[in-house]
Amino acid sequence: MPIERKEGEKEMKGVWWIKRDFRLSDNECLKMGTEQCSELLPLFCWEPEIINYSDYSLFHLQAQWQGLNGLQKSLRKRNSGIREEHGEIIEVLGRVLKEFDFDILYSHQETGNLISFARDKKVAGWCAENGIKWVEANASSVLRGGNADRRRVKLRQRDYRIQLPLSIPLSLARPKQDDILSESSSWNQVVTRHPKFDSAKHPAVTQQVDESNAWKTLGSFLDERALGYSGGISSPNSAFIHGSRLSPHLAWGTISLRSVFHELEKRIVVVKQSQSKTGWAKSLRAFQSRLYWRDHFIQRLEAFPELEFRTLNPAFEKLEYEDSDAMLEAWVSGQTGFPMVDACMRCLAETGFLNFRMRAMVVSFACFGLHLSWKKIHQPLAKLFLDYEPGIHLSQLQMQAGVIGFNTLRVYSPTKQFLDQDPSGIFVKKWIPELEERTAVEIAEAEKYRVDGYQPPVVSLTNRAKLMKERIFNIRRSVEGKKNTQQILKIHGSKKPRRESRIKEDDGQLALFKI
Repeated sequence: MPIERKEGEKEMKGVWWIKRDFRLSDNECLKMGTEQCSELLPLFCWEPEIINYSDYSLFHLQAQWQGLNGLQKSLRKRNSGIREEHGEIIEVLGRVLKEFDFDILYSHQETGNLISFARDKKVAGWCAENGIKWVEANASSVLRGGNADRRRVKLRQRDYRIQLPLSIPLSLARPKQDDILSESSSWNQVVTRHPKFDSAKHPAVTQQVDESNAWKTLGSFLDERALGYSGGISSPNSAFIHGSRLSPHLAWGTISLRSVFHELEKRIVVVKQSQSKTGWAKSLRAFQSRLYWRDHFIQRLEAFPELEFRTLNPAFEKLEYEDSDAMLEAWVSGQTGFPMVDACMRCLAETGFLNFRMRAMVVSFACFGLHLSWKKIHQPLAKLFLDYEPGIHLSQLQMQAGVIGFNTLRVYSPTKQFLDQDPSGIFVKKWIPELEERTAVEIAEAEKYRVDGYQPPVVSLTNRAKLMKERIFNIRRSVEGKKNTQQILKIHGSKKPRRESRIKEDDGQLALFKI
């Protein structure tokens, strides 16, 4: 309920600027706005500058549209709704201010790309000029300011992830102006506003990204699917079932990280009490470990916003790549002649999902085999991920490309991954119909022997990977490389919180690659 005010005290009006928080549950902006304001206007803006940026895809548009519609329905059940706008946010806020005359702007702290970072700085300036108080709620353990040691101290003192989730306000501070809320845009209305997506249809095979489905996904995972999590998430066949499938919901904020931790802890308690040796405890702990790693990588982008265009370790800016457009096209379209790689890229293009180990493999193949830089593949790959989270994506691209300087260098063999994770060829044959009638042996040897009807290998992987590894190790061993690595460790920190250390470094690197 709105807070009580002294006689003569001005009633506050607030705007909840919805960004990546399409939910009612555990939403601090909604909670604060309802408690502090007599009227709260939920506002969502389709921003052309964000949408037209080259890392934004139809998958992302659909996720936001689904999340927005789900939130709209939930708010209407509580006698509220959403003001949906289109345009650059500064202009939109100016129009809303004239109509609504609000005092406070609430939004969640976002760690995004440089476009969203610049946008937020503009909003901060606009708020200062117009006497608007901007309150940014932190929906994660990612902290702003300070060095790595100070952030660790703060995290030990107050870790967001292990706090109790906020309850949904029973009564919302609805705006008194009946005409200030709007109807939800249809899919056709949304896509026709943007030439980039004009007349585009829904992607056929993707997860439904809204709050209701987020909770259903969490429930089915903790109650049923998580039993096969440990050991089941490495294979592209079993990961669709035994992976949590929560990464799109966490990325777009249809469920909070804190809620997932809370429900997970409750489930762990139940499993402990059952004293059953079914593998549940091991799988749930493995999942919990990856959750802890999630914010660790996003923190890098928060501390180093230029991560989108610069290597965290400046010594590797001089690393030589070919960056062939033809090689990039072959990789993105799944036409490299390496069956496991091609199957993964075609799967991504249709579903927006791929399990963590296969994501690591396709990045490794692009950088070490095709000699494409992480900068070259960043945006094309980001567009394929329904669960695109800039902090995780950029941190992991640089790690898998071997340009951080202090992580173990790993080059994934597509043939080995096929033999280990898809030995019967189920996954490969599903996504590469050209190989449907081929035996597993023929698929495994496709790199050596040409298969009729299928693209021959575009490179000699072994020789090119060896060359790229030599280039990387030469930089690592150089005076400049060693010096920069030590500086990075001081700034960004190499130590993990105690709970994060439960997972091996190898698996931590693979957190790209989503829970």
